[in-house]
Amino acid sequence: MAMGTRLCIRLRQEFKDLVELVLLPGTAIFLPWPLCFRLYRYLSRYSWLYGEQTAQALAAAQSIIPVADPARWCAAYRLIQLVDHGDLYLSLFRSDRWMCKYLSFTGSDWPKNTPFLAITFHWGTGLWSLRHLRSQGITAAFLSVRLDKKIFAHRRVAYYYARLRLREVERVGSAQVIYKGGSVPRLLATLRQGKSVVALIDVPPSEGGNCLPVQLFQRQAWWPSGLVRLAVNEAIPAVAFTVSLNHATGQRYLHVTGPLPSQDQHQLVEALAGCFSEAISRDSPAWHFWWLVQGFFK
Repeated sequence: MAMGTRLCIRLRQEFKDLVELVLLPGTAIFLPWPLCFRLYRYLSRYSWLYGEQTAQALAAAQSIIPVADPARWCAAYRLIQLVDHGDLYLSLFRSDRWMCKYLSFTGSDWPKNTPFLAITFHWGTGLWSLRHLRSQGITAAFLSVRLDKKIFAHRRVAYYYARLRLREVERVGSAQVIYKGGSVPRLLATLRQGKSVVALIDVPPSEGGNCLPVQLFQRQAWWPSGLVRLAVNEAIPAVAFTVSLNHATGQRYLHVTGPLPSQDQHQLVEALAGCFSEAISRDSPAWHFWWLVQGFFK
């Protein structure tokens, strides 16, 4: 491939990332949320927005669940992407007063007077959960994979967006991000300091990694067991939570389920899988990781 062609492809990708990760979501900085959400809904009708990503997600979803109206499903998926990316800029520039207006809290309370594991999924618009924890006086460290520049080869905009998002997670959680890979000592140290830990569990287990069987989509699947084993072995209280989006109004709903059974690994992982399945049944386009779904069944 000629150098000029490669440069053209790279510039096109960078411009696409700039539009989809910064310019369009970033309009949330300048507009009142009801007006911004109306704009997001309008933009979500257009198939060019998050085009390849949306097509991948739809194909993966259709291989697992029935999708009655693919066009509507794709519009809902694009809307979730816009709101989730826009939440980064809202979190940077809006106050807790704004959060109280546009985020409703449902379900159980967060555990009180004890550090805990708050486990969630790559579903919905979860960034505001950390702000809510902080507003309740709870310091929370986020468990994350380490950013690898190689994954973002020739995508500088996407890389710096991901870095900014992790920095915002640290800021609103009031604790340093804990990176996976030998993370158990740091997790335990964080919990012993009285801080809680927020983590996502819906990632296919790595090849050769420890995992537990669960029922997903009425099939036997496998989830990584590290968080579950830690909670059970160390008797750490665990809750599950989600942040859903009302696709008509733009209101977010933070729902906490807990406390979860943490005396047995299989009971805990099945409880988490049940929370995940319930979220998918309510709003399947809200799951960001459809493109990885087949990895759970290997």
